[in-house]
Amino acid sequence: MSAKEKIKSLLNEREIKQIESNYEKTILHSMQLCPMKPLSKGQEADIKAYFKKHFGREVPTYWHQYLYSRNGVYSEKYIPASIYNSEIIYRLNKFQFRHAYVDKGFYDTLFPDINRPKTIIKNVNGYYYDDHNALTLEEAIERCSNLNEAIIKPTLEGTWGQGVKLIRTENGMVPSLNCSIQDMFKEYKRSFIIQERFQQHEGMSKLNPTSLNTLRVMSYRRGNEVVILYAVIRIGRMNQVIDNETAGGIKADVDLATGKIKGVAFGNAKEKLMPTTDVGTVLDGYQIPCFHKVLDLVKDMQLRMPYFNLIGWDMSVDANGNPAMIEWNRAAELSQVAHGPAFGEYTEEILSIVKNRVNTRFEGSPL
Repeated sequence: MSAKEKIKSLLNEREIKQIESNYEKTILHSMQLCPMKPLSKGQEADIKAYFKKHFGREVPTYWHQYLYSRNGVYSEKYIPASIYNSEIIYRLNKFQFRHAYVDKGFYDTLFPDINRPKTIIKNVNGYYYDDHNALTLEEAIERCSNLNEAIIKPTLEGTWGQGVKLIRTENGMVPSLNCSIQDMFKEYKRSFIIQERFQQHEGMSKLNPTSLNTLRVMSYRRGNEVVILYAVIRIGRMNQVIDNETAGGIKADVDLATGKIKGVAFGNAKEKLMPTTDVGTVLDGYQIPCFHKVLDLVKDMQLRMPYFNLIGWDMSVDANGNPAMIEWNRAAELSQVAHGPAFGEYTEEILSIVKNRVNTRFEGSPL
């Protein structure tokens, strides 16, 4: 190894340690917000031995204790967010391709035949389009001049629901934002999309009528087989437009065999377990409409994404009972509080695979 390569390797290791440190600080903060159940010395030893065997190194047990305390389920297989976000996801997915693929402005190109919210206009790198055609600024403004209900949101990754707004426009003005459409465009700068408000299925709306409630489906590609690791339902709070956790959204696990919600929903670390939604809908046993159609669509779309072996899909069901893709995530947050161990029976397989793969956060070589 040359001196240059040694320096690069040391810098990469330093960055990984910094990422892990940041996530450890986050979980330690979360652990202060709710009562903690102690792990026994035997459990801590088993966790460390499990990861040493299958991943090649021990891991901190903070996440195992936190998740066990939140949902009452102990398991050695919980995946610490620190290694997931510094190592695992970059060894399963090819990091260099993320920007173009995750840009919501490219969904029309990547998934032209897939049911999605209808695009009114989009801005991709400063250029305006409808679904397929280039538009001038004036044409984009005209198409948005009188909208009854529409959603505007940033299109690049890392927004976590930030900037997602329900808008109405009248004669080129946006009353709720007290500005013109052109000024709204300037606020969002470049890389945003305006879509018709998605009309969700009655069975999804009953969970909370003001928000688009979505299924977060985690899929894992094994050769030409796609495995659904889990699905959780994400439900918005009363009067909220989005179901994202940053807006107080709640999550509940969904049984993959039946499509029914299991047990209760989880909010943030300070909140008690929730047997009902804010509008009073009982969660346990609630049937998600057209659930298996959603899973079939996810499997189809996963096979179109050869650079990404682990994907978190945000899915819904439209008013006519058709599954719809809202967005996909190349590094989806793991829903282990609601579901349990993210990788389930595939944990050992995934850990063994990533142990021997290149971390594409730093390298340009193929997976």
